[in-house]
Amino acid sequence: MVMIITVACVSRFYKIDQIPYGYHVDELCTAVTEQCLATEGVDAHNNRYPLFGQTNYGTPKPPTYMYPAIVWGKLFNFSVPSLRSFAVAGHFLGILGLFFLGRTLLGTVFGLWAAFAGAISPWTWCVSRVAFESLFAPTFFIWGLYFFFRRQVYVYWAMAGLLFAASMYSYPPMRLQVPLMLITLWIYAFKRMKTPVSVSIVFLVCLALPLIPLAVKTLNGDLQQRFNYIAITAPGYLKCIGKTNSFKDLLGIFLSNYQLHLSPDFLFFKGDPSLVHSTGHFGILSWLDILALVTGMFSALLFWVRPLRDHNPWQQQKGFLFFLLANIFLGIVPSALTNSEIPNSLRIIGSWPFMCLFTAYFMHWLQRWFWPLGLMAIIVGFLFFTSFSKVYFGVYQQESKGMFDFWSKDQADAAKTQEDWTKFMIMHYDRDYHFRYFLMQYRKDTCTSTLLKWEKQRQILDSLHLVPH
Repeated sequence: MVMIITVACVSRFYKIDQIPYGYHVDELCTAVTEQCLATEGVDAHNNRYPLFGQTNYGTPKPPTYMYPAIVWGKLFNFSVPSLRSFAVAGHFLGILGLFFLGRTLLGTVFGLWAAFAGAISPWTWCVSRVAFESLFAPTFFIWGLYFFFRRQVYVYWAMAGLLFAASMYSYPPMRLQVPLMLITLWIYAFKRMKTPVSVSIVFLVCLALPLIPLAVKTLNGDLQQRFNYIAITAPGYLKCIGKTNSFKDLLGIFLSNYQLHLSPDFLFFKGDPSLVHSTGHFGILSWLDILALVTGMFSALLFWVRPLRDHNPWQQQKGFLFFLLANIFLGIVPSALTNSEIPNSLRIIGSWPFMCLFTAYFMHWLQRWFWPLGLMAIIVGFLFFTSFSKVYFGVYQQESKGMFDFWSKDQADAAKTQEDWTKFMIMHYDRDYHFRYFLMQYRKDTCTSTLLKWEKQRQILDSLHLVPH
């Protein structure tokens, strides 16, 4: 397992500049924002050292990703491949966190199973190699759980509170997932732990205080523009599908979205419809996860057989398993409240750590019950990882090209003369991040100069009433 985990983590860096081929617009705006902050102390739109980096596209960049990425960029540069490596490094810390969390909960071998399930998981593989901030949220989340369960002392629970808050900053769906998780955590853990009141207060203070700026920006609408557009309550969306904002209609939409995340195609066969998040050849669950589900369902059926009850995995850790299952299903709620790109494996990323722990639990139980079954499970995981890697490093590069604006990269690579770059600038008249990124990376233009050039280019073309082709 250790060897496979190591290979699975290290191979995430392999050909990271070529697969995916081309750059997604989210990656380009991230790279421009980071270089602007590092060189001129402003985000891409001249806001000086903001709490959230405004991009005028998608979700603002969170401080928990934005400022650590400056350090990474100063060490390794601010190109998209470099920032992809930063995303891989952040996700690697999450897999490492699964090991330490598992070891704290049920021992070292269980921790290895958790890291094994996480390392080969197709759920996070594709997006971990893209320069997105999203996977930093589960990394903070996992380490928050580790410190929470590690020991009931002030410093550990203070760290848990801070890390849960960091997770909520890092990715919008976690702003709903974390509070829901805390409810289940209280039901599961607080009744089993004799926690001093003072330690609980420290935890709540360290969780709540950092969230005040986030709450203020959420309430005044600074961070809600994207959600307001993609929420199931969006007026334009409801009008388009012929629904109203009545409770009955909204509940129907929510339940329909929710069940799409439980469909066999999404879970077992094809995965996320977006080739940014998935290869399209595997579900979001690995063969190891599927084996755990089968084991869990089979053992649940035998729970009522009295001679086997004492040895049944559900009997041994019933509270823990229900805690995991509750959070797997609660993690789908944020995505089901949106109206685009459904089902979406990234918006339910809060479920991923709990699925890894669920898989680890049943594989660990199989191994302890009859060790050859544990060996067989490792082989299943290895065969899955081999099959997935063959697809990812093979056909995925070509099949996903359209999702990563490969033509912009090819045009920039081909541009050598001033005339070539003028044509490139005209063609990207309405795509400021493509325009600015390649000028900053290939021509070494500054953040301010690229913004001025882009604005000037737009003014000239608008005045001539020219539409680029």
